[in-house]
Formats: sequence, structure tokens, C-alpha cells
Amino acid sequence: MISRRLVRIKAMQTYYAFLQDGDNRNISSVQKELEWNINQSYQLFVHLHCLLIKVFDFAGARIEIGRNKYIPTKEEINPNTKFINNRIIAAFLNDSAITKAMSNMDLNWSEYPEFIKSLWQQISNAQYYRDYMSDPEISIRQDYEIINKIISKNIIYNSRLEEILEEQSIYWNDDLEFLCSNLIQNIKKYDDKNIENFKLPAVYKNEDDEEFGKILIKRTALNKDEFDKIILDSLKKWELERIAFLDRVILHLALGEMTQIPDMPVKVTINEYLDIAKFYSTDKSSVFINGILDKIYSELKSSGKLNKSGLGLVQ
Repeated sequence: MISRRLVRIKAMQTYYAFLQDGDNRNISSVQKELEWNINQSYQLFVHLHCLLIKVFDFAGARIEIGRNKYIPTKEEINPNTKFINNRIIAAFLNDSAITKAMSNMDLNWSEYPEFIKSLWQQISNAQYYRDYMSDPEISIRQDYEIINKIISKNIIYNSRLEEILEEQSIYWNDDLEFLCSNLIQNIKKYDDKNIENFKLPAVYKNEDDEEFGKILIKRTALNKDEFDKIILDSLKKWELERIAFLDRVILHLALGEMTQIPDMPVKVTINEYLDIAKFYSTDKSSVFINGILDKIYSELKSSGKLNKSGLGLVQ
């Protein structure tokens, strides 16, 4: 579930803090912090499922309030229950991590009733919701489509949600769009035949992805002084202080991946960190980082110091 792109981003955030602290932390503690940061991202993934459950529960509660009125309307007596009978949302509770989170006040959104109400009002007033409710088709495809619409139109770019997430973790807003995409992709795999077997994906797709983060942060931290020297040698007449701190962090991690992970193609490494730089650093950072990495790669390759094997040999 956690891709190598997200592992790199979490490594960047963790390594940034490590460099700021100087030599006050050992490598083991940095690895543990990276693992904690990645697990926090997964916690947000679970948290988003709980948010959807809470919204659908709120809609169901509104229907019950209407039914129990002293003089209910015809529509309140016979409400359209298509929305609240979403089989995918019901299947979320088949996963033990989600049910555990729903019993936790810190994760089940019980502390944000006004936000849940506001989110439901946004959804129920949207044209896509009215179109969905007026469509007589009832299917897993429709259940998926309404969740997809809610996430893409009312959750990903919700300013109040961003405020709530920032209160809980300074990194969660960075993760939100990626994790929403993962949620959508995961539920898309289910149909009438397997929806009752719904499960969240594991934190990592495989052991290699898990080891990738541990190796990257460890070997980058161990070789930070050597990487500073390589960067300065490639710049000529520059001082380290002239390099933006985040650019230095990104360069270190790119060099760690380039020189310490033999099976990773250099082109993949450079492209990944350029994309990260475009999103997290200054407007000119990606051009600067690209120039430095290209130069260092050429020098390492010509000197025979580039240790690559397997897929890492792909140009």
C-alpha cells in the first residue's frame, strides 16, 4: 500500500529532522522514526475509512430522525435508502483494523460532529448525489462511484479537513491525496462476488519495499559527510551553506539511493527525487538538483565507482 514514492517522502521528512539535530541521534533511532512516520501514514489510511463510515452513519441517522417525527412526510416515511445501503461501506467493518479504529474516540471522528454534518450537507446538496439517488440502478459499481465522487469532490480538497488533519500530524496533509487514491484503487478491486471479503492492503506491498526505506535512511545517514564532499566537489568554489537545506536533504537521499542501493536504476532515482523537489522545494530546486545529480552520476560512472547490479544496470 505504501509505495516507494511515499517511502522516499517519509525518508526526506525524517532525514531533514536528523540533519537539523546534528549528531544528537543514532542511526537506529532514525530508522525507528522513519518506521513510525510510515505507520502514521497508514493510520491516516484507516482514519479515512472511518470518516466515510461516519458520514454514511450520519445519513442513516437523519433518515431515522425523519421517520420518528410526530408527523412525518410521505418521503420521510418511505425514504430513499440507496445511499445508506452502500455495500462497500458496510464491508469496511469486515476489516479488523477498521473496526478497532471505529471503537477508538481518537480515530472514529466522534469528536468532530459539526464537520461530519457539514460534510454530509456538502454531499447531499451536490448534483452528483442527486443524480445518484434518482438513478434506479443499485449495484456495486454504483456503490463504488458514489464513494469515488465523495472522495474526489468533497474530501481531498476540503479545507476544514486539512485543518483537522494538521492538528493531529504535520505530515498528514501531504499524504491525503495519495492515500485517497489508494483507497479508491483498493475498493475498485471488489465486486458482488468478493465484497464480503473486504480487507485493507498491508502497509507494504512486499518485504523489499519495507527494507528499501530502512536501507535508504541508514546508509544516507552513515554517509552524510561523504555526500557533502561529493556535492561540493561537483559544485566548485561553492560553500555548503549556499545550498538550500531541503535541497541538501534531497541530494543526500538521492546519492544514498544512487550509491548504496545496487538494484535501483539511476534514472529512476533521479526522476523520483526531481519530482519530490518540484513539490516540496523551491521553483528552481529541481533544475539545480538535476544538474548536480547528472554531473555526479557521470563522474561516478566514468571512475567505475558506481556499484549497480540487476535492475540497477538499466540505463
